[in-house]
Amino acid sequence: MNDKNKLNKLAFWPAIVCLGIFIAFGIFKQEAMGNILNTILYGMADRVGWFFELIAILIIILTFVLALSKFGNIKIGGPDATPDFKTWNWITMSLCGGIGTGLLFWAMGEPIFHFMTPPVAAGVEAGSREAAIFAISQTMWQWSVPQYCMYTICAVAFALLTFNMKKPLAFGPVLTTSIGKKGKKFETLVHAIVIFSLCGAVACSMGVGLMQIGAGIESITGLPQSKIVWLVVAVIIVALFTASCVSGIGNGLKKLSSFTTIVFIAILVYVLILGPTTFCAKLGTESFAYLLDHPFEKTAILNSMAPGDNWYADWIIQYWASFVVYAPILGMFLSRLAKGRTVRQFILVNVLAPSMFCIVWIAVFGGLTVQLQTTGTFDIWNGVNTAGMQSTIFYILNTFPLGKVLIVLFVVSIFTSFSTMADPVAAALATISIHGLSVDDEAPNKIKIVMGVIMGVIAYLLVASGGVNSVKGMWNIVGFPISVLLILVVVSVFRNAAKCEAKDDNIVIEDDPE
Repeated sequence: MNDKNKLNKLAFWPAIVCLGIFIAFGIFKQEAMGNILNTILYGMADRVGWFFELIAILIIILTFVLALSKFGNIKIGGPDATPDFKTWNWITMSLCGGIGTGLLFWAMGEPIFHFMTPPVAAGVEAGSREAAIFAISQTMWQWSVPQYCMYTICAVAFALLTFNMKKPLAFGPVLTTSIGKKGKKFETLVHAIVIFSLCGAVACSMGVGLMQIGAGIESITGLPQSKIVWLVVAVIIVALFTASCVSGIGNGLKKLSSFTTIVFIAILVYVLILGPTTFCAKLGTESFAYLLDHPFEKTAILNSMAPGDNWYADWIIQYWASFVVYAPILGMFLSRLAKGRTVRQFILVNVLAPSMFCIVWIAVFGGLTVQLQTTGTFDIWNGVNTAGMQSTIFYILNTFPLGKVLIVLFVVSIFTSFSTMADPVAAALATISIHGLSVDDEAPNKIKIVMGVIMGVIAYLLVASGGVNSVKGMWNIVGFPISVLLILVVVSVFRNAAKCEAKDDNIVIEDDPE
């Protein structure tokens, strides 16, 4: 093995040591850890929440500027490049890689919260028709265009560097483009920060998955949710996504994403046909139209002149923080799907296709939740407050024929959906732990396994120490440093796009800086 393929010890070991300290603290001081993360949730949201919202607005604008400008004509990989993946596999991997457990946990419980406890900024009365439209449209927006814009603009940045400029799949070239030769000196530090932050980020998503699967098991078998149940589930999930990761993108992830998407579609069609179809269609259409009228208003909700309102901290800030955290590393993974397509094609499909699926999903399940609550068929709000948000979907599914079968299928989808997100993240983290890997190289399996185990341990500790609020607090911790990196990635994509566009074949070969 040459030096370029050896472990980057200065990036890997400091991050692992810091994660080890965090894990030890969680094991021996679970209650203290929960209290600290809860304090951080509201403290950071109050002080830097506006920053995350501003980043989200700018990224949305810049992503479409990149697509619709002359840079959109750039062919990723050059004029002779052809796609490595079919369009179906590309869309399913992008969809599943982005949503993880989010669409199945937060987006399922979210509409009832926004319906019954809307923010002051919404200017609507709780439980009203206007609150319903706000709730569905807000949830639609939070799980669609903003997150996929963040992932996609980062993917284009890495795709141009690796396929058009023949650079390694790493943050060094991004930093060099953004801040000059000094960027290469900071590469190891950035890789260490990313490894630490992303292990924590994936653990957040896995944490809510553990809670929801535990609720599903309780609904099916009557076995109460507990730390033992969460531990067993964590072991199974880690084994599943690590096995997928080790098998490589062309085998495990491609097949798992396709299967998961088919399960999603099956559940969606079943619920749409047997549920209140007309109600969901009406409310979904009105909510989508309202969304189109107020996209940036929905991107920036704070508690200006309403200091007692914590809605923004509980919801939108932690969402934008989580998407910021995932963006650079998911972008690194998604760049592998961009080869052979123009920048414009890649951005529009990678943003709009998953977004439309998420919007339809929320229209159906959000509409169903509102219908059950307002007709008195089932008191979803009371159930959420007594048993937790993770139980919301199972209350809903139990109202359908063959509810238990539907719940089993849904629990399976949680396992596979999370795996389709954790797989590429673990692979990308393993990649930046090794010197000089190209976009076509696979990192050593033992590094992928280490990353998977660490994510699982932290996820369990987050849930065991404080549940949802611990998860939200963790997002704010890891989100702030990664936001700076995201800004540098965006700077690099425009600078490198200008270089590639100036060449007839869109290929730019540069000597590495000394």
